[in-house]
Amino acid sequence: MAKRLKARTGGGKLANALLRHQEMEKKVKKSKPTHNGHQMEQKRESKQIRKNREIQKSQQKSFVPFEKDDYVLLVGEGDMSFALSILNQGYVKPTRLIVTSYDNSPSELKLKYPHTFEQNYEQLTQVHKAKVFFKVDATKLLSSLKLTPKTLFKVFGIPKLDAIMFNFPHTGRGIKDQDRNIRDHQMLVLGYMKSSTELFDLFNRVSPTLNTTGLNVVSSSTESQVRIVLTVFEGEPYDSWNIKSLSKTLGLKVARSGEFQRTNSEQDTTKKAHERKARIYIFEKFVKGVDSAKKKRRHDESEPDSD
Repeated sequence: MAKRLKARTGGGKLANALLRHQEMEKKVKKSKPTHNGHQMEQKRESKQIRKNREIQKSQQKSFVPFEKDDYVLLVGEGDMSFALSILNQGYVKPTRLIVTSYDNSPSELKLKYPHTFEQNYEQLTQVHKAKVFFKVDATKLLSSLKLTPKTLFKVFGIPKLDAIMFNFPHTGRGIKDQDRNIRDHQMLVLGYMKSSTELFDLFNRVSPTLNTTGLNVVSSSTESQVRIVLTVFEGEPYDSWNIKSLSKTLGLKVARSGEFQRTNSEQDTTKKAHERKARIYIFEKFVKGVDSAKKKRRHDESEPDSD
């Protein structure tokens, strides 16, 4: 009897424990959302996160090295995605943009970029009516485009030039020795800067503004101020190019710089390249008296006051 009673008591404890467990399970089930409800909640949350990211991205002001009304020359374009991008976003007007490529022809670029070039080129030339030139060496702009005081405006059809831009310069030689490779690209960058300076000088020599006598003269409103733009990746070997030091040898200085922000319409040749950080540098002429005074003023302001 005692044993049977003890068994009943033990059984009662187990039963009570089981009941308590079942009650807890019911409460948990009630408090938990259904599987479908949980999925919907996750979807709503992920949509909100994406929306917030898009808002943040749109609020980030892109670093644009030229104004909407500027006359801009792009050199070294590949699949034309950058040129098309700045037109689609309204950063520059089609009639004020000139695009050049080092490659020989559209057919050659179509082979290089089979998935992007043809559509980009068609929109660039047929929709936007932008001018595109091929076989243009960024280090020999005048000779590549056969530019002289007589042919300048026939070729370009613009009265002045505000900015020349070269994105991600590379020689394509694939030199394995790093020191030689760095020197090779330094020569490319230096050649581009020198060639760009020569083109600005040509524009300023023959910039056409009719005065009251009907003669072609250069006025301050049409004079082209040197603005040479270069976009390079961050890190090595690009840091070793020392582009700031190179610019000084030509009497140039870095006026401004900012992060290069890609858009969906811009394509890189590799995923690795697309993930790299890059920076835009704007070089202008170093004016000895003015820039030296500015530098001295900044230095004086940074020094602590002495009693």
